[in-house]
Amino acid sequence: MRKTLVAITLSLLLVAALGLTALGAAPVKGGTLKVAVTSIQQLGLYKSASNDENDATSLIFDQLIVIGKKEFQPIPHLAESWDNPDPLTWVFHIRKGTMFHDDNVVFPKGKSREVTADDVVYSVNRMIKLSTSFVLGPIKSVKALDRYTVEIKTETPQPFLVNDSNRLARMSVVPKEAIDKLGEDGFAKTPIGSGPFKFKSFSPDSGLVIVRNDLYWLPVYLDAVEFVTIPDPAVQTLALQSGEVHIVKHLFNLEVAQTFEKNKNFQLLSRGGSYRGLGFNVSVAPFDNFEVRDAISKIIDIDAAFKAVIGSHGERAYGQCPPWVPHGYDPSLKSIWSYDPAAGLKLLEKNGFKDVNNDGFLEWNGKPFKIEIKTLAGSQVKVLTILATQLREKGVNASVLQQDTAVWADDLVKGNTGLFFDYSFAGTTGFHSLFHSSMIGKSNTHFYKNAEVDKILEDALTKTKFSELSALWKKAQKIVFEQRVGIPMYFEWSYTIASVKVNDLVPPWGGFNLVSIENNVWLSK
Repeated sequence: MRKTLVAITLSLLLVAALGLTALGAAPVKGGTLKVAVTSIQQLGLYKSASNDENDATSLIFDQLIVIGKKEFQPIPHLAESWDNPDPLTWVFHIRKGTMFHDDNVVFPKGKSREVTADDVVYSVNRMIKLSTSFVLGPIKSVKALDRYTVEIKTETPQPFLVNDSNRLARMSVVPKEAIDKLGEDGFAKTPIGSGPFKFKSFSPDSGLVIVRNDLYWLPVYLDAVEFVTIPDPAVQTLALQSGEVHIVKHLFNLEVAQTFEKNKNFQLLSRGGSYRGLGFNVSVAPFDNFEVRDAISKIIDIDAAFKAVIGSHGERAYGQCPPWVPHGYDPSLKSIWSYDPAAGLKLLEKNGFKDVNNDGFLEWNGKPFKIEIKTLAGSQVKVLTILATQLREKGVNASVLQQDTAVWADDLVKGNTGLFFDYSFAGTTGFHSLFHSSMIGKSNTHFYKNAEVDKILEDALTKTKFSELSALWKKAQKIVFEQRVGIPMYFEWSYTIASVKVNDLVPPWGGFNLVSIENNVWLSK
């Protein structure tokens, strides 16, 4: 019987969480941590891939595991430990004494109750039923073996169930009676969990305030956390410099990184990064035509745009899987891309593109043709602007449309796009999320459907041997990009900027962990 037991010395980690370290100042209790966010439109779980929304809810709810700060490995949280006795079985041992939030319409003050295995079973099933952004994979059954033990059976081996930041790390434990009493809409407005912070107030326009949960199983040093809505990334960094906020979780404008790096009043923290590319909605004309997609890829000089804007803050990408996903990272894909504007224009001409009215721009089959690259705010806006300019210089009427995050995401999911700024799920199964046909209308915003790729990815997710997994993952990735479903641009290093008053901060990854067994954030006076 194969058995994998979490090997972590809890006593040492709890000492770190309590701040009882030999070096540095002792933590102090109190203060409101103010965090800049671009947009929080709702607090319903699993309904959005927005980092801001998921980072906020990750503090209100507990997850079985969280992704640790070293090498992106899972560490215990609500689950003290877990076993994998056979390839199809996972057994989680729930922490005793964890309490749901009280002083609300479901649990009056002093009338909370303990989180049990039944709550985990209910919450796993709820995620499977409701999630439009994250998936657990093929779960066959989930049941409580006793009050503090949960067994999850999978249909096929699922080695990424606990390792991927977008799978079990996203599963939040909720009390069934709260859903029954409030309904899904009501629960999303006044969420009740067992996390380190309790809901206090929320407005999509102004932000979210959560306060210390005094019943938490770890000490919580902060009095409160306030998520301050600041849509403009440039204004976010100004707010940080003026002291209006303590943290900018995701630095969208990389050009300011060096400024903060040299300022002793701030700390620049890095952890992983994100894929940046151009994505085609392959279900809409003319981008349903491979030769049109291939032509666009040949006309743009991504190397020049990357060097001009990103430089040392990232790495040129030729596939979607980044260096921190070693089983999929494949720099050899560079060979399938070429910068050849003349060849690209010939392909467009072959497919009915011609400047019939001599205005300098190509028409498509005699009708005006325009590419509108939809994006959200960030350094990629400058990159995309350079690429749009290159296209315009070659007669393709291209422009960049910067949208509010929620509008951009909604357009992608609903298919209201042609060419768009492409993103990634940072976890180890992100490629599956973006390109498997089962995710169309969810995270597969390319509306790409390929039975061969589906089968390869499904098989890959069952492999426990790295060599087998890697071979399949790279095979699927090569097919996708040979078909020009997207155009990789670069991997952008992720930066979090914080005031030096913020102590023990870990940049977000699969959640925003301010209180865990390996870190516990507090504010210096």
